[in-house]
Amino acid sequence: MWQCEVMDVLYQQEMDMVLEDKPEDIDDKQWTRINLHACATIRSFLDKELKYPYMKETSAKKLWRKLEEKYMTKSAENRLFLKKRLFRFQYRSGISMHEHLNDYNKILADLANLDVQILDEDKALCLLNSLPDDYDHLTTTLLYGKSEVKLDEVSAALVNHECRKKEQKTQNSQTEALVARDECAFCRQKGHWKKDCPKLKNKEKEKAGSEANVAKSGGEDFEFALASSSVDDHSKEWMLDSGCTYHMCPIREWFSSFEELDCGVVLMGNNNACKTQGIGKICLKMHDGTVRELSDVRYVPDMKKNLISLGALESKVTGGAAVTEAADAYSTDTTWLWHMRLGHAGEKALQGLVKQGLLKGAKACKLEFREHRVLGKQTRVKFGTCYSPH
Repeated sequence: MWQCEVMDVLYQQEMDMVLEDKPEDIDDKQWTRINLHACATIRSFLDKELKYPYMKETSAKKLWRKLEEKYMTKSAENRLFLKKRLFRFQYRSGISMHEHLNDYNKILADLANLDVQILDEDKALCLLNSLPDDYDHLTTTLLYGKSEVKLDEVSAALVNHECRKKEQKTQNSQTEALVARDECAFCRQKGHWKKDCPKLKNKEKEKAGSEANVAKSGGEDFEFALASSSVDDHSKEWMLDSGCTYHMCPIREWFSSFEELDCGVVLMGNNNACKTQGIGKICLKMHDGTVRELSDVRYVPDMKKNLISLGALESKVTGGAAVTEAADAYSTDTTWLWHMRLGHAGEKALQGLVKQGLLKGAKACKLEFREHRVLGKQTRVKFGTCYSPH
């Protein structure tokens, strides 16, 4: 590299002729001045400790030859030394790929100065051999399907690969910094959003636990609209279900008494199985101010609705009064209950099931007329098309 830099300066100053014999068109005085100028230029590239043996040299050609004989001797010993460096050359951890390529090209330049000829493919293969194991995939890609490989192509691929790795590392660091800057709008702590804030969820649970549940009864058909406070994503309403077997609730805080039990699973309408984790009692405040206790309520956390089983309401809850006990004859006959359970089946269908002994407790199989149900099943009839003669 030193020799190349000196030659570049000599070419720029048009003094490269001093390394050859004196031309005939230049007189001795001018030639001496050019040599002094060239020697000063060459010595300026030497360290201070290396200048002393050449301080009085006035011929640039002689100075150049002395430096070559001392530092660029074309001996077998120097060729062996440089070839060992070439074949043992390995990537040093912590340096960039540009630095690695510069070190490699220095060895090649020194060998070229010793008149050592190396094929371009051998140069490329030695460079690939100097890479660590992390570059095995890139090496396989560069060699796949090629009969020969060139040093310039390998060098360009290594530089591009390093640039891509730096860009990917920068993008990952920016993403991590963005995640680190995420701040909860509720607790002002980093690492989560407000919707996932544990402190906010605990506060909502405490607020829901302090509020009383309220049950409101509807009209004469004994249809209930039971309302309660909401917790998390669960519904705040209780629903009467003629098909479910037990009362079920997904909110643990509403239980006045609770026992953790493995009660199996509950099969939902969409064929999903929800695990039952316990059983307990829930107090409901009625419209008249009385408080009723709903017993044998299953705790099913995965449910989204609160269900009251019509079948379970045939038995009385603690307190001695049935929540859904009617004031008419339907309190002892389960015909109306089976009518609702079977999707509002008609009297003929119910009578056929009673004869087969499939409807427990059904007796009369007579249904009271409900005008609003009849009106709900009505459909509009299209008018006929009338054609008038012309």
